[in-house]
Amino acid sequence: MIIESLHLTNFRNYCDEEFSFLPQTNILYGKNAQGKTNALEALYLFSIGKSFRTQQDRDLIRFGEDLARAELTFSDAKRRQKIEIFIRRDRKKQIKINGVVIHKLSELVGRLNVVLFCPEELGLIKDGPHVRRRFLDIALSQLRPNYYHLLGLYNKVLEQRNHLLKKIKYKNEPSLAGTLFIWNEKLVSYGMQLIQYRSDFIQTLEHYAQKIHREISGESFEMQYCTRFESKEAFLEKLNTTLDKDLEQGYTLHGPHRDDIAFSVNGRDAKAFASQGQQRTMVLSLKLAQADLLFDDVGEYPVLLLDDIMSELDAGRRSYLAKRITDKQVVLTCTDMEQNLCSGSVRAVQINNGAIVCENAGK
Repeated sequence: MIIESLHLTNFRNYCDEEFSFLPQTNILYGKNAQGKTNALEALYLFSIGKSFRTQQDRDLIRFGEDLARAELTFSDAKRRQKIEIFIRRDRKKQIKINGVVIHKLSELVGRLNVVLFCPEELGLIKDGPHVRRRFLDIALSQLRPNYYHLLGLYNKVLEQRNHLLKKIKYKNEPSLAGTLFIWNEKLVSYGMQLIQYRSDFIQTLEHYAQKIHREISGESFEMQYCTRFESKEAFLEKLNTTLDKDLEQGYTLHGPHRDDIAFSVNGRDAKAFASQGQQRTMVLSLKLAQADLLFDDVGEYPVLLLDDIMSELDAGRRSYLAKRITDKQVVLTCTDMEQNLCSGSVRAVQINNGAIVCENAGK
């Protein structure tokens, strides 16, 4: 799958700019805070309909404007497609695929697959469980669009159950406790399906990541999905036996929304013992493994989005990454041209204050 062009209007600090991309390496360079990451953010938006930097769509609208528009043209193995996203301050965003308005984000997910590698994700190993769950949910949603739909159903039921818990607690309506079993059954049904998807995915991803990790470092690498529930019965029993604690806290304490991923390197807990260099190698291995897994499953490589990541890696890891991406479409940002990535066809675009000031392509 190849991105051909991106047109941004009133998106972040862009007024009206159009980018064109080569099927190989595309470099967006310039000083800090000029809009390089904003362009990557726009590309990422077309993959799952959400930004990787903000939860609020209105943050994507240029200051002083009421409407932002992003248009992407790309080709996959079947055909050439166009996606348009309209973001307004006073209403929900609108998405058109090949001119037809879609009504659910699940209709978008899986059409354009990307793998994002940015400095913030280097905290994947040592940051909190929510960071690892987010990585898991995004990766799985692209690979299995039905997972995205299932995750939405689970979150809606979880929200309803939490609302009911708060209502019982703060409005002193204990009679409502009898209705909790309805939400428990649905939560368990959706939750166990999520757990199965996640467990299978982690096992498969580990297989890919182990090989890459050993090539980079020579060290062993393991990962495991950590859940407390092996069956629907165990999950349902936990919800029933911890009801008093749920009521006390006002939210659901147990379920896949609290699960985690455990990483180890050379048999030791990575969160406790891995050095910064080992952590970065593990994250790099995970991202490249995710791309390989998508290729083997879908039949096309995802587009790689690398946000100022080369400055975060040492020479050895940069060299390894450069070799692995030469035959893939890559859009990367940097403050200076990264010569060790400039093999094959390269398009270099200089960004200054949300505007393209220089563009060249060549060998």
